[in-house]
Amino acid sequence: MRQLEAMMQQLTDDLEVAEEGTGVQALPQSERGTETTTTTLSAIIPSANGNNSTKSMALPPREHVLPIIQIYLKDFNAVLPLFDAKALLQLVHNCYNVGPLQRDPAAWAAINVVLALAQRHTPVNSHNVPSSAECINRAESVLSTVMLGDIQLLNVQVLVGMVMLLQASHDLQPSLILIATVMRLAHAIGLHDRTYSAHLDIVQARQRAHVFWLAYILDKDLSLRTKQPSIQIDDDINLELPSPTAIEHQIGDWSGANDSGIESGIITTADGTAKMNYFVTRIQLAVIEGGVYDYLYSTRSQKRSPNERSHALRSVACALQQWKASIPSEFSASAGIMRVPSGMLQFLGALHSTTLACTTIINQAHAWDAEWVASLRRYGRQGIVPRLPPQWEAVVDEARCTYMTAMVILTANSMHKPQHNNLALDSQLIEVGLQTVDQMVQETGNEMLKSFRATCAELHQHTQRRCVEAAIRANTVEYSSSFLATQNESEGSGHI
Repeated sequence: MRQLEAMMQQLTDDLEVAEEGTGVQALPQSERGTETTTTTLSAIIPSANGNNSTKSMALPPREHVLPIIQIYLKDFNAVLPLFDAKALLQLVHNCYNVGPLQRDPAAWAAINVVLALAQRHTPVNSHNVPSSAECINRAESVLSTVMLGDIQLLNVQVLVGMVMLLQASHDLQPSLILIATVMRLAHAIGLHDRTYSAHLDIVQARQRAHVFWLAYILDKDLSLRTKQPSIQIDDDINLELPSPTAIEHQIGDWSGANDSGIESGIITTADGTAKMNYFVTRIQLAVIEGGVYDYLYSTRSQKRSPNERSHALRSVACALQQWKASIPSEFSASAGIMRVPSGMLQFLGALHSTTLACTTIINQAHAWDAEWVASLRRYGRQGIVPRLPPQWEAVVDEARCTYMTAMVILTANSMHKPQHNNLALDSQLIEVGLQTVDQMVQETGNEMLKSFRATCAELHQHTQRRCVEAAIRANTVEYSSSFLATQNESEGSGHI
């Protein structure tokens, strides 16, 4: 980790020196074939190949790798288009046409990243190829070359893929360091600005935009998850941001690229009756994530007056609500389970868990909000009723899944309303959630997860006790009412 941090600092310093000294031209010269614009750091930064990392760039047999590459292109890459399909297949063939010692480290790393992503997303027959973890280790072995060599689009793609893989880890520090590198390299070759792609053909320009927006999504995700500022400033982007109208157009009869040049990223219901541009939808959610951070966590937001913060909060809440309304009902959290092919459910799960995180953070009901969880514990132990967040019913309705924050919300709702109509369903979801957290604790031994699990178990016990007490009270009232009614009938009969 220290080596990666030092590498990141070196890269940042040298990029600043290079940009100040020579600048980056807004309209680079045309290049041969499918090459992308490059900014050379080799003259500034000493070669990073002094180790043996590039001497063992072996690959599994081509006939074992190509089917997995095809699965990746058909599933994961079709929704989150990190690579152009033709360019990736050409890269794979070129890499196999030379020996391990002659292979380009960035191309070799790209193949390993793709194999890792494919195995993470889709169950594949991978006994003839390295595991996902081994592929990640292989890509990491040439990371210094990828980061400090000639800056090409492929280098950025490799690093974006690495962040996609590493962000699932509990330790987000490597992802934070890599995403900072990604954004600096993306700016160095102008991925954030359409003028840098004006001389390229539409396929190359579109792929550059895809890579930038994927990096943008990861940047905003990590920012919100860690409560640290994102690297990319929205005002510095000179690319068309896809609009909700593009999504609406593609739900019905999608027949090609929209005005933003983004034609990938479509997910479809199993029966083919509804489509949604997941990629565009995810970009728009990332913009909202940036707003949530800016309005709630940034230093600037802390300096605002209460009225200004309240207005900002309403603004981002309204934006989130409008975004939710743009999602077709077929892809909602409840309907998606039955309507969407199983291979696409991971994407919907990520979409809705991120949405729920934004919703709960805005409403100050997040699982990691210490004050909120403490108020629930006081409610369970002392009966001190907590003040429920605004839009509580909507938050509860959205939380009917087994995500950690959702589990806390459903528990809080059952504590507050021990006889609500969805009590049995919510209790079942909480039990499933606790089992999932148990498994995570056993696998990781993480102390924070252990504490979270203990808190959830305590709250669930209090909830069950309150539900039993409420049921007893209800039965007592019902019995008393029935008894009084019977007595009245008997007395009435006596008068007759």
